[in-house]
Amino acid sequence: MASTPQLDQTDTILLLLAAETSNAKQRFRCDGITRLEKLVFLLKQETDFDNEVQEPFAFEAYHYGPYSREVYDAVDFLKAMQLMSERQVDVSSGLDVSEEVEALDPYDALGEDDRYIERQLELTEDGKAVAKVLSTRVSPSGKEALKKIKDKYGTMPLRQLLRYVYDRYPAYAENSLIRDAI
Repeated sequence: MASTPQLDQTDTILLLLAAETSNAKQRFRCDGITRLEKLVFLLKQETDFDNEVQEPFAFEAYHYGPYSREVYDAVDFLKAMQLMSERQVDVSSGLDVSEEVEALDPYDALGEDDRYIERQLELTEDGKAVAKVLSTRVSPSGKEALKKIKDKYGTMPLRQLLRYVYDRYPAYAENSLIRDAI
């Protein structure tokens, strides 16, 4: 008899950030909320990790491809619990900040003078400790799924990651505002 999943959505984010990876710079972090969202999407699409989670993330086609408000909510919760920190850094690509603005208000738009910000997310020491405890609830295949997604897509340039997601999962790119640019 299969065991009942013991993980929730915020656990998924913690575990993904803490996943073993061949690139030590990726461990315990993710550069950009859009990247994190696409990694969670690919975890759902390309692995069986959802079997480990009570209520897996739900995605819909939105302005920048697959979107889940639940990812943003989980990040906000983890920050409020001081399990994750966020550092905002000016970057040359405005994809992350554009999606964040729209997540707050879909009718809002960025002006030409707006800075482009990347939300660099990193687990705190407490977040690392919680992820370590949570990892005891993850099957070996679940741990391998987390590692696979982080290794395969974690350092891919954002534009290339979006292109891959759009090409591989075109139904989620239908409403994209940047599909033709990607």
